[in-house]
Amino acid sequence: MMAETLVQVVAWATCEALRSIRHTVFIDEQNIAPELEWDADDARAVHFLLVRTGEAAGTARLLPDGHIGRVAILRQYRGLGLGELLMREVMSHARTLGHRRLLLSAQTYALDFYRRLGYQAKGEEYLEAGIPHCAMVWEVDDATLPPIDFASPGRFAIHNPEEPPRQRFVADLSHRLGEGRSIIECDEYDLRVHACHMTQQTRRNLAVHAADQAGWLFSQRYFIDSCEQMVLAQPKSRIRVLLQDVPKDFALGHSLAKFAQRFPSMCEIRRIHPHLPREPQVYLLADNQGILMLPQRQTRKGFVRYQSPDQVRRWKGSFEELWASSQSDPALRRFLL
Repeated sequence: MMAETLVQVVAWATCEALRSIRHTVFIDEQNIAPELEWDADDARAVHFLLVRTGEAAGTARLLPDGHIGRVAILRQYRGLGLGELLMREVMSHARTLGHRRLLLSAQTYALDFYRRLGYQAKGEEYLEAGIPHCAMVWEVDDATLPPIDFASPGRFAIHNPEEPPRQRFVADLSHRLGEGRSIIECDEYDLRVHACHMTQQTRRNLAVHAADQAGWLFSQRYFIDSCEQMVLAQPKSRIRVLLQDVPKDFALGHSLAKFAQRFPSMCEIRRIHPHLPREPQVYLLADNQGILMLPQRQTRKGFVRYQSPDQVRRWKGSFEELWASSQSDPALRRFLL
């Protein structure tokens, strides 16, 4: 039986496994002082937990400025390629947040590991917590690769091993769409989980306003996976997305554009008419019941209500007016074709 491996975005405040892994690897094994290991950056970082066959096996964190750090794999799970899997998931997530330059401070014994991932060493070796380190940088390479000469080796056999079953995102929440009228105030992590949870429960119509203004929420793997679960479970459902602009990187990584390309009859993306004034809100409407709202797109805080038909009706009216005058952006249309 093939072992199941999953990398999850988790909350620092509630995920004890993160602290346990880092304590074991950095404090117990590498003798790093606790006051150096725990810092104020943990509260503002995106944290990742690698789970192997149901057990926490590794962790890493991503800071808002693109620094990746605290990469740790428990001893019993090393040598299985899990460190590379974890790093590639963190880097993919960083790209969906718009990062084009990633930084890390690598222990010198691991330089070759990071070089294989595309990082380059910068500057001289230095000591951090008494351990030799080197600064490393990864950047998006937009250069066009030169042509290469290729000679076919002739006939050869190809073996494609069977892929393990795809791990679906499941939010560990008890809220049900259409039940409970309470307002749930959310931070960045909570908004991501609620957006996925509400989308998975949508049966007919999902509307997203100004998705391009919150790529950190809507252009990430877990939300796209939740949209896919929705349309596969509800073949007659419909997803409509309004953009204020079409960013150049809108189709990169885990994106709604790629999702719409795969499900063109069920997902439609348009641009708000450029002559209309911009509204500050970013919101998601699920059927006629659920709403996820960011009152100000510059901040990553908002609220969720799983049963608010009056509020949904009011914002759906605004959405329908914008949709009626919206446009199919040429750049996006070329990609979808």
